[in-house]
Amino acid sequence: MNPAEKYRILEQIDAAKRRKFSSVFLAENKISGVKSILKTVQKREDNLLAQERLRKEAAFSFIVDGLPETLDFFESESEILLFKSFQNGITLNDYLEQFRSKEKPLQLFKVLEQLEPILEHIHQNAIYHLDIKPGNLIIDSSKELRVSLIDFGLAINKNEPDIRNTLFPLGFAAPELLLNQLELVDARTDFFALGITCWTCLQGRMPLIDPNPSITTNLQLTYPLPNLDTKYKNLSPVLQKLAAKHQFTIPPNKLNQEEQKAALLKGMNKRYGTYSEFLADFEKQLMNQKKGWWPF
Repeated sequence: MNPAEKYRILEQIDAAKRRKFSSVFLAENKISGVKSILKTVQKREDNLLAQERLRKEAAFSFIVDGLPETLDFFESESEILLFKSFQNGITLNDYLEQFRSKEKPLQLFKVLEQLEPILEHIHQNAIYHLDIKPGNLIIDSSKELRVSLIDFGLAINKNEPDIRNTLFPLGFAAPELLLNQLELVDARTDFFALGITCWTCLQGRMPLIDPNPSITTNLQLTYPLPNLDTKYKNLSPVLQKLAAKHQFTIPPNKLNQEEQKAALLKGMNKRYGTYSEFLADFEKQLMNQKKGWWPF
């Protein structure tokens, strides 16, 4: 079937205009009227990686609230088209910006509670997102609070062979991704990115960032997550544990593979082992805030 017979394009999504090799559109089924997200890649010799990412993303299809379903996949000699279910809402960062500073931690906690069954589902199936960041968490508060985790273009299913050079979101990736140690990836890898995401949304900026990507990578590998501003200080230990890492005293490339893995595992073992433990600590710190700070 020609996809144009089934779908109409409504608009190009603004963020997609910055993509180098692909485009993203809001589409609609001509018969049912159901909206979807269309991701397209033109087949060229210089974007083979983008093509493979889109094929892999098509394989991650869920019939679970808050996770994307693959509706259709088309591949021709010239292009690849992937239609994913549309998740209504706004990004986590935009959602939290609606609240006063003192209200943000509580609102963030409510989002994190809704995220728990989503992460549990994928992690129980040995699927790790590897690209958790504010833009991939969609919040719909039009009725009851609803959270969606989107964009599985970098995800990995450890029940299936996946030989590749690791891609990672600069600034949010755990050290095991930065050092291309895919075999170490587990739920704690996603927890790390979520810790950076929470820190970024509360502070309004990303931690450990430099205009030079190489310096940023070095900062990400070497330095711990900084403390939050005073108004959020109670949450600093919680997010620092969620995004814990080994502090390398010598450059990782000076270590052999086994030494590097051992060091990375030391850092991973400092993180929360379960999401529920993290939520419990986050809530405890909220309750410990002085009365005048509490938003009720």
